[in-house]
Amino acid sequence: MVPEQSQGGATRPMQFEFTGRGGEYFKIWLVNIFLTILTLGIYSAWAKVRKNRYFYGNTRLGDSSFDYLANPVTILKGRLIAFLIFAIYVAVSALVPAAELLFGLVFLGVLPWLVVKSLAFRARNTAFRNIRFDFRGDYGAAARVYILLPILLPFTLGLIYPALVHGQKDLVVSNSAYGTTGFRFEAGAGNFYRIFGMLFLIGTAAIVLLVMLFPVSKEAGMITALPLYLFFFAFMTCHVSNLVYNKSFLEQHSLQSDLKVYDVFMLYLTNTIAIVLTLGLFIPWANVRLARYRAERLQFIPAGDIDGFVARELENVSGAGEEMGEMFDVDVGL
Repeated sequence: MVPEQSQGGATRPMQFEFTGRGGEYFKIWLVNIFLTILTLGIYSAWAKVRKNRYFYGNTRLGDSSFDYLANPVTILKGRLIAFLIFAIYVAVSALVPAAELLFGLVFLGVLPWLVVKSLAFRARNTAFRNIRFDFRGDYGAAARVYILLPILLPFTLGLIYPALVHGQKDLVVSNSAYGTTGFRFEAGAGNFYRIFGMLFLIGTAAIVLLVMLFPVSKEAGMITALPLYLFFFAFMTCHVSNLVYNKSFLEQHSLQSDLKVYDVFMLYLTNTIAIVLTLGLFIPWANVRLARYRAERLQFIPAGDIDGFVARELENVSGAGEEMGEMFDVDVGL
């Protein structure tokens, strides 16, 4: 996979592509729901693997697609352990109410470990061109952004929140690797403060405008509440995603994300309306529409011949599969 050269000799951006179809994924989604209900949740591990393999396999860069390599039995073991711990928590809390606080403190202490294991599990089960990704973060780094900074939120009246988001994104990117080559993250906390500062100003202006236009109409306020929420969510999603991808580097290779707030807002709004009108049956199409749009707005900017880079990584990570025994699968990441 040698990147095309422009007339000036520089390598051209390589476009991500999502080739999945709503009707195709609908069949997988429907079977997953049916078998999960039929097996009282046991099949959910296989359902997760089938879903991820479909979305990963239909996400392409150049002439290659991504692979999701997780074993559903491993995921099931992790979920059974988590369910057992939760059942013990409920039983003990019912018998000894004071123990609930103790369980909460224990969970808070374990949370960074779960985050690190989850990110490592996800990365090491993701591959591109036969090379696995990796995550090398540790408990201390995760504890800072999942325990220390959240504890400080009320004492700073929420002003530390942009620094919290920056810390969590930095944890993921800076500790991730493709084979043996690590990523680096060049965004500072100030970039996140600018995004949330703009969101605060726009939100304040929108609320003032709504109050002026509909001072006593609760119905009008309720009608505009959902679109307004979706717009704020689209604004945050686009700006944070663009910032994270555009400031992430793999050696000299880079990414370029150009999500548009209006486009994402309209996707959210039309998806939500269609899901409500179809009683949820539109969910597969909604997922596919979002995946396709995100891929269309994301490019890989190679700094040179990719084949040489891949060949070197293949040589260095031939034994990468030996650490695949992690069982926990908490949804964290970009």
